[in-house]
Amino acid sequence: MANWTEVASTEELPAGEKICTTAEGTPIVVCNVDGDLFAVQNICPHAGLPLGEGGIQGKVLVCPFHGYAYNVDSGKNVDFEDDVPLTRFPIRCENGKIEVDLEPMQ
Repeated sequence: MANWTEVASTEELPAGEKICTTAEGTPIVVCNVDGDLFAVQNICPHAGLPLGEGGIQGKVLVCPFHGYAYNVDSGKNVDFEDDVPLTRFPIRCENGKIEVDLEPMQ
């Protein structure tokens, strides 16, 4: 059963932007890609560093430390398909509130 946790308001996250936050102790990056919302753990699978400090271009979030690039929709590394994927979380928007379920997506 889903356990939705509020992480931001829609006013805080316009299209093309991302925010870094914490939900129940879990570091999260929430991205708004042309109105579509994505939530991933704010930990780069490559080296465990904060991924959310990097830039986002479309659906690609780039780690600022080693340049590893991940698709926030699929979680896959765009350069090394066999690399460990991002941990993704279900996300929804209810009454102007952005909420995530901390049960990771498969």
